[in-house]
Amino acid sequence: MKRVPEPITTRLVLGLAGVMVALLLLEQAPELQRLLEPVNLGLARATEWLIQRLDMPVARQGAILTHPDGFSYRITTACSGLRPAGLIIVTLLMVPATWIWRLAGVCMALVGIEALNLGRLVHLYWVGVVDPDAFFMAHRVTWNIVAIAAIIGFLAAWLYLSQRRPSGKQPRAVKPYALQ
Repeated sequence: MKRVPEPITTRLVLGLAGVMVALLLLEQAPELQRLLEPVNLGLARATEWLIQRLDMPVARQGAILTHPDGFSYRITTACSGLRPAGLIIVTLLMVPATWIWRLAGVCMALVGIEALNLGRLVHLYWVGVVDPDAFFMAHRVTWNIVAIAAIIGFLAAWLYLSQRRPSGKQPRAVKPYALQ
């Protein structure tokens, strides 16, 4: 009896769930924390540089950014954009497309995620300085919604563009799965 390939949605959901569980567990591992410390420091340096470009006072000690009025926050592995990157990479690798499109999608996604993440970190610093009571809401709610919307928007655009064909060319016919 011939094995029926599982639908893409099953593989995608299982792949995404597996990656999320693995990333959540790895983020808690002290070994990974030490391994990713240079990433956190790089993010802190870049965030500090951007904040200074906005003429806001900031002091950095390691991955901790502090305002002279007392507000401070630490950039940790959870702030690195690792989870959104994992979600997008798994999705791009599991969805049918050419390897060129997949590679281009991964590169664009990683650049976009880090740019959005730097904007997020700068905004959270500003919110913490201007209205510390709003920091929790901005950090836990607003930016999670923005990240989800950005991921969905990127994937929708990528899927649309990767499936387009030049005018006049039709995609090859795909045989439907045989039910046996």
